[in-house]
Amino acid sequence: MNWLKHLSIYFFILIYSFGNAQSLVKIKLNIKLRPVEHYKHHLKKCDVIIYKDNLMKDSVRLRGYKLKNKIKSSGFYKIQFKKEGYVTKHIVINADNLPVNRKNKYKLKAQLSLFRYSGKEEVDFLKNEPISIAYYNEISDDLVWDFEYNRSIIEKIIHAQTKGK
Repeated sequence: MNWLKHLSIYFFILIYSFGNAQSLVKIKLNIKLRPVEHYKHHLKKCDVIIYKDNLMKDSVRLRGYKLKNKIKSSGFYKIQFKKEGYVTKHIVINADNLPVNRKNKYKLKAQLSLFRYSGKEEVDFLKNEPISIAYYNEISDDLVWDFEYNRSIIEKIIHAQTKGK
């Protein structure tokens, strides 16, 4: 009877580890932050808040201007960038539907710029709408940024900034 108990425990551990192995991914993030006003400079000491499936996972203050992080499990990620006196922006990474049969190694690079909040712009839409979205593209078999979506948000920001002038 004792061997049956050990065999059943081993069986459940095997099923659990197999189920979790399918949800493991490896996404290397490399995001550089810049101020819009001085684009050749770097924006240091930004606060970065990482959400996974709408729950806060991590919060850090960057010493420099680069966010280098790894996403190790599948899910829906929101990464928010804040700095005192600047408009907060966020990105979304859909790592929920990545294929299981691939080695699950991806790289995402980006340059994100924050601009000073003057109170004149109507940019409240940035609280709800991400500046960019990363998703799995089946044609290229890779995790990519949605550049069309990004362009549309940038156009909304430009329109909001030039509307009052």
